[in-house]
This record gives sequence, structure tokens and C-alpha cells, in this order.
Amino acid sequence: MKIGIITYNIPHLKTQDVIFNLLERNYKISLIITKFKKFKNRTALLNHRPIQFQGPNPYDLSKKFKLKISNIENIRKYKDIKFFLVCGATIIEKKYIIKNKIINCHPGLIPMRRGLDAFKWTILKNEVLGNTLHFIDENVDYGKIISHKKTPIFKSDSMQTLIDRHYKMEIDMLVNFEKYLSNPKIFNLKAQEPSKRMPIAKEREMIKNFKKYKNFFTKKK
Repeated sequence: MKIGIITYNIPHLKTQDVIFNLLERNYKISLIITKFKKFKNRTALLNHRPIQFQGPNPYDLSKKFKLKISNIENIRKYKDIKFFLVCGATIIEKKYIIKNKIINCHPGLIPMRRGLDAFKWTILKNEVLGNTLHFIDENVDYGKIISHKKTPIFKSDSMQTLIDRHYKMEIDMLVNFEKYLSNPKIFNLKAQEPSKRMPIAKEREMIKNFKKYKNFFTKKK
């Protein structure tokens, strides 16, 4: 199957993780480049994802693995590509969105936990932690859901071990998208408004709440 990988024009860890896994599964990959927009630096108490901007850039990946590469402006010209997987992108302009073709994995259970810092807000709000595979549309994390998957929580977890597991499961869902397309599991969740970046004061509250959160979900049957 031919797959398009939408990614930034700079080094990006999630992109590398997905590409390496897909190459092992013999997918034919094309890279679709979006321009990275640098935002104002922001202090956070907790990094809830691995440092993303490291490793080879997409152009080096293209040369190394002989992958076709083009800009997102040309996305509609790829008629032979079955699906596009979002690895690195800000909001994709409406004119580049192709219905039921562009798949994203959001690190929260949508439509309940939409928007930024989903991992942190989930813990603060005492919600179920999980990832959502979905098709994107012009709304924020509100496209057609392909499948949900809960992230297991254990009594022995530290915040970091849970962060690592949650990220790995996000990558796994994206890489194994075909499995979830054919065998979905969708939860009945109430829609909420998308969240913004978590303020420092709320981060402190979230970190303080972690032990209580972990105990609640490990005791729950």
C-alpha cells in the first residue's frame, strides 16, 4: 500500500518513529512537507512527550530510503496514495484536506479531550487516558473517529513511565491504522471544547493530583 506521511520541514522524532515502523512493514512511503511555524517559547513544568525536534530531517530521510517528497500544496496530485498519516503539522488548511483520507492519532479521547496538552488535562480532570485514531476535517480534533484505545495505568507507574507508554501507544495506533480501520472500538463520550496550553498553576495542580488519579484508575474495575 502507498502511504503519505505529512510532516514538518525540520527534524521530527514522531515522523522518524512512524517511518521506520512502516518501512519494516513494506509500505511505500511519500513525504508531504508542511512548513514548521515557530511559536513563542513557553516554560512548562512537565514535558509530556519526548523531545521532538531531533534526528534526521525529512530531506535526509528521503535520500536515505529513496522516498518521494513534495510540499503539501501538491497533496491532491497523489492519486495513488491510499491514506495520508499526520506525523507533524499545525492546523492543515481546509483546501488541503481530503475527506476520509488524512489520518491523525490524537493523544486524548475525542470528542471528550480535544486540543492541546491532552495528557495533562486528562489527569487534571480525572478522565480516562487514551489515544484516538481519526480522520481530520476542518474542526479541531473533531473528524470522524476510526478507533479509541485506552492507555493502561499501573500502581507502579511514575508520571514518566505513563508518559512513555502513552506516547508509544500513539505511535502504535498510527503505524497499525489498517488494523483499527477493520476492527474499530469507539467509546460513547460527551463532546467538550478543545483545550489550550495548560498554565503553570494548573500544571502544579495536575502533578499534585497524579497519585490520586493513578490510584483511582488502578482500583477501578
